[in-house]
Amino acid sequence: MTPLDSLHNFVDALPSPVRAALDAVSISRSLPAESRLLRAGTLPKEVFQITDGRVKYSAWDHLGRETVLTYMTRGDWVGLSEMFTELPSAWNVVAQSPVIVRVIKRHDFLRLIDEHPELSRQLLKMFALRFSLHRLFGLDHSALSLKERLVKMLYFLSFSYEKEAADDQAVFMKLSQEELGKIVGASRQKLNPALKSLEREQMLDVHIGGVSLRSRTAIVQRYGHLLHAVEPPSR
Repeated sequence: MTPLDSLHNFVDALPSPVRAALDAVSISRSLPAESRLLRAGTLPKEVFQITDGRVKYSAWDHLGRETVLTYMTRGDWVGLSEMFTELPSAWNVVAQSPVIVRVIKRHDFLRLIDEHPELSRQLLKMFALRFSLHRLFGLDHSALSLKERLVKMLYFLSFSYEKEAADDQAVFMKLSQEELGKIVGASRQKLNPALKSLEREQMLDVHIGGVSLRSRTAIVQRYGHLLHAVEPPSR
């Protein structure tokens, strides 16, 4: 399986002249915690790459209930989809800590896409990966148990939190059980037994304010069939 650490960051694979062209139209901006990078219902005029800090994608329904799509950290990009669809954002993107972002104006970014075909190819690859992953997680709600959905989500989230970590290293994710429950669509009461079960299997450790995967290698060895990393075990 190819690790999806490039799910939101396409820059590293670009040739150096294209990276230099992106740098030439970029500015750096510091934002305090609770700042909004995107506001649901509005069309952004800029795209952002997080260079430090953490943001949350979420939305609220008419009953005041929050749904969390994901969290993004260093290297991830915000606002790319809206730039191409020209539709208002469906999500609020809010800084969970002080953040530093690289900012590029929409018209500058679109001009570079026209000028550099390699940029278009990398963006297409990234969007295809996103589509495939969202489709898989959509099927998971009917096909997998909560525990299976949880281990799969934590595995993929680990690439956003620790992109450079080796597969045999522990990865700490600063996620409360309430936040994690919103991502997998379960209450804290239902989530806790699944976490405890994975803890007994030595897949992870639950801490105050976060969860640590023991290693991605251990996850793949036991649950690789869920990740499409290995063939399903014979029955």
